[in-house]
Amino acid sequence: MTATQQTNSSGRVVVNTSNLSELKTTCDNSLKEFLKSKGYDEMHTHTDVKLILGYVGVIFCAIDFAYSWKYPFSQTKWFSYISVSIYAITSGLALLYSYLVQRDTFFVGYNKAKGHIVSAGSSTKRNEPVYRLTLTTRPIRGRQDPPVFNSKPLEVRRPFATWFYEDGEFAGDKFQQEAAVAVENLLNKKAE
Repeated sequence: MTATQQTNSSGRVVVNTSNLSELKTTCDNSLKEFLKSKGYDEMHTHTDVKLILGYVGVIFCAIDFAYSWKYPFSQTKWFSYISVSIYAITSGLALLYSYLVQRDTFFVGYNKAKGHIVSAGSSTKRNEPVYRLTLTTRPIRGRQDPPVFNSKPLEVRRPFATWFYEDGEFAGDKFQQEAAVAVENLLNKKAE
């Protein structure tokens, strides 16, 4: 839930309708919950990669701090150069990973029973209140009997006004109905 997102007494989510980031985040969170309710377990690979890169950089800086605490700077400056360089490199790699690999993906989930992985990504354009959702699917690696999958992602574009009332209340049921149709269309589409 974002800082200005509120839940009223009946459990409804209310957001500022002039803030595209809040509208997008609300839709993303609702789709995540919908996919989890349909048996998709979230994979945290993107988060894990960025955490590992961050931890490596921080560990080198912590070792440098401890080393510098015990010995004078003139003896430790070579290690400081190394640790700062490693921190900069790992931070840069995490940034590149976010832009080149993760991109707009906010959910990757797998369903072992159905034998596939579903990825969901979303985006908005500045000053254009349209939610752009991209769904993709692929078989779970190593599966002996994978079903037929799409070679192209399914793209859905809808104005936010479709799911938000004028006062900012989110029509979650309507959003999840459209999400169910989109996921069903994705899974039923033959490979092209």
